[in-house]
This record gives sequence, C-alpha cells and structure tokens, in this order.
Amino acid sequence: MRHAINQRTIALLVQEIIRAIIFKSGSCNVIVPNTNNASFNNDEALWISSELGDKLLVMMELHIVNDPPGSGAAGPGGITFVLTEANFRYELIKDYLAVSMGTFWSVFGIQNQDRLGAQNLFSTMPMASGAYLTHFNEKGLRLDGHFELNGWGFNYVMSLGSGFNAYDIRGYNSFDLNSNNAFNTRVSVFPGFQKDLNIGFSYSNGLLFKQDLTASADSQEFFDNNFEAYGLDALWQINDLKVRSYLISSTQKLANSNETIDLNALGWMSEVSYRISTKGKLGIDAIIPKFRYDFLDKAEFDSQLSDKYQTTGLGLNFQIQNNFILNVDYNWINEEKIKLNNDRFILRASVNF
Repeated sequence: MRHAINQRTIALLVQEIIRAIIFKSGSCNVIVPNTNNASFNNDEALWISSELGDKLLVMMELHIVNDPPGSGAAGPGGITFVLTEANFRYELIKDYLAVSMGTFWSVFGIQNQDRLGAQNLFSTMPMASGAYLTHFNEKGLRLDGHFELNGWGFNYVMSLGSGFNAYDIRGYNSFDLNSNNAFNTRVSVFPGFQKDLNIGFSYSNGLLFKQDLTASADSQEFFDNNFEAYGLDALWQINDLKVRSYLISSTQKLANSNETIDLNALGWMSEVSYRISTKGKLGIDAIIPKFRYDFLDKAEFDSQLSDKYQTTGLGLNFQIQNNFILNVDYNWINEEKIKLNNDRFILRASVNF
C-alpha cells in the first residue's frame, strides 16, 4: 500500500493563530479566553492529511490552546489539546460520492468556519451561531460529493452521528448527553458564477437528551429534549468585494407526560469586506475594511434568562503577506434584557504556513 503525504496539502493545512484578545464571556469559541479582562491568548492548530492510496485519505486536526487568565479547563495557565477531526475518507465514486468515518466538524451550515481563527473575518465568534443548538463535532458517518458544469455546480454533505458528551475549553461548551444519532445535512448550489456565488441550505434533527425521572419536575432535565434546526447561507464575491451571511432557526422540543414546551432560537449574521491593494507600499500588500452585523434571539428554559443579542463590528485587516494578517476590530455588543458593559476592542495576528 502506498503511503505518501502531499506536501502542498500540509502547507495549506498547517496554521498557527496568535492572538491578543479581549472577549465577552459566554461565547462558544475554543480559541478565546472565558474572561472579559484584557489578556493575551494563543491557539495553534495543526492539520495533517495523508494519502493511503488513490482513493483513501486520512485527516487529523488538532488544537493546542492556553488561557493564562481563565478559569476553565485550560486555565489558569493551562494547556489543553483538542482533537476536532480524525477520520478516514474513501472516494467511492470520483467527485460524486465519498464516505468518511470518525470524528469531524458538524456539517450543518457554515458557522463552524469561524471557529478557526485564521478563517474568521473578525476575531469574535458571531452570536448568531448560538441558534444551532448542539455539538460542534460529531463521531459517526459522513457522505459528501459535488458536481460542476460550465460554471454551475452543486455539492452536498450529510452525516449521521453523535456528539461528544462535553466540549469544555476554558468554560465554553457544547454537549450531547446520549448516544442517539443526530442527522445533519447541507446542500449548496453555485448558480452560474463559478465559485463567486454559493447558496446553501441546511437541516438538523436529533435528541439532545432523554427525560431523567430522578430530576426535579420543574427542571429541564425532566423532559425529553428533541431539537430541529434549519439554515440558509450565502457567499457572494464581486471582484474585491465579498459578502457572507447565514440564518439559523432552531427549536428545542421539550416533552414529558404532562406538558410540552418549545424553545425557539433565531440567529442572523452578515459581514462585508473589501480588499484594497496597496501594491506593497509601507510593507503591506492590502488593506481590507470590514463590517459585521450579528443578531441572536434565544429562548431559555428559565424565561428570565431569555434574551436578544446584537453585535455590530467595524475594523481593518492588514494583509502583510498572503499568509500573515494583522486584524483590528471594535465590537459593540448589546443585550435587550440583561445589560452588560462588554464592548470589545480586539487586536489579532494570524499566520498560516
């Protein structure tokens, strides 16, 4: 059996993210501290892709994170290793159908792209992503494929799997408290503009947890908790202008023998950036102004904790080289009910190599 590592693939997939960051406690990003105090934080992410034949590929993604001021699993001063992908991918029908088995990011929507700092236009994770109810990563089976013809295209990905029972990185977590499988899928189209316009549709359904008969009758654990989510996303690039947006609508369906409760969530995020080439003047290849609007309306089991969140972000990205970017952004964060003084000024440096 041939075992060869594609050097170009590794060069593209290995990245290091170094951050000086101030962030709001309560988000779900694995690469930010769970404190709203000024701090320095870093995350190194390593991707390794190895070809084990013409059709078989092995993929692993590992994060090394630390949090000097934090109080979560990696702090204070601790280091945590996070394995977010580890799977085999076998191509059954070239381009049209491949199957993966192992651990992988949830295939629902495009919001998980922002959890990898060098892919995130801003430094914060959009609050809108909180409308997706459950785990970031899955263990199970994934199918994917694509078709392209004359600038038109179609791709799909679907998975059947179970999330991890905890994903605790410096106080941020997602959860899946049982071994029942959840179904996730995303299909997208490229309507005649090649890769410059992509529109995606997502669906998710599963069981977060079953009723615990020993729990208090007025607690959320005393219900079966099924969830369902729908997503719509779009990416449109016109020359140097790029627009990216997604919408997530979800429902937790709580039920026991006495009553049913629906907890709804709605999240919407849109961001715009424009690349201005400076042709290397002052040692900068390009300056990228950016804007983001982010909204989340989320119902909680304790209605007093239900709230609406709105974030407006402005900033500049300075592209020193293709693989080295300095980011500056300011985020105005507002809550409708539970007011917090938590606007954020953030500096970040990201390096890909």
